Amino acid sequence: MKCIQNVLPAFFASAALVAAVAWHPAAQAQAKPAAGPIVNLTDPCPIKAENWRGRAFYEILFMFRQPNGGGIGNYFNSLSNALPAPNDEMDARFRALKAETLKKEFGGDGIFFNGPRRWVANSLTASSWDGCKQRVIGTIPFNLDGTFEVPSFDKFVSGPPVAYKPLVSKRDSRMIFNAGETVYELITPEGAVYTMFSLSLKVDPKNTVENLPTLGKRLTLPTGWKFRSRKLDKEMVLTATADSNPPNTVVLDQLEGNYQYNAGAK
Repeated sequence: MKCIQNVLPAFFASAALVAAVAWHPAAQAQAKPAAGPIVNLTDPCPIKAENWRGRAFYEILFMFRQPNGGGIGNYFNSLSNALPAPNDEMDARFRALKAETLKKEFGGDGIFFNGPRRWVANSLTASSWDGCKQRVIGTIPFNLDGTFEVPSFDKFVSGPPVAYKPLVSKRDSRMIFNAGETVYELITPEGAVYTMFSLSLKVDPKNTVENLPTLGKRLTLPTGWKFRSRKLDKEMVLTATADSNPPNTVVLDQLEGNYQYNAGAK
């Protein structure tokens, strides 16, 4: 994510390919963000997640209120980091985290918990920051993935995020879907195709990769929108470039699933 300072809410996850980190007081100390948002990101590093479809990951946004009522902050993500326990146990640990506790311990005016989540693409290559140094929060190893800016601090931290509205997501990434895989897509009234790359269990804990075949029946789409699934006859790659013009966009469904604009799909 070469430049990840989003002007609208747009959820994305990436992380470093690293070994598992056990819970340790010294590791916990590394988790503490700066006293304010890290806007000028430094020390970019390549990241890679292979064979990740269906695996758990988590994201935490430490947000700071701005004088104009907006918000800006750091976001930390666990994608591709080895987790110390099975998915269900890690989901429980993530849900047990408390915003007020994290604000006191690590800083920030508000906390947004993005997840638990499951990755839907098969593999990912992208960029992270701070040399991919891990921060362990509640036994979960996170990486600094960027800064995040929203027009309204209060609306963002109280959630839920807006659904079925294209949102800007400035990042560098390459997501791979294997041949033979089934992909799930939203189609706007104008015919733009958005392909799902991650899903959330925050709203519906049963919204897993295994249950994606029934997703179309569970979504309530706005007028003119369509949902479809299709099986790939060859590998498909979704790319995003931080400085692309027009910028890369993403869409969320009402279950907080993430879909990226797919220029190659019709």
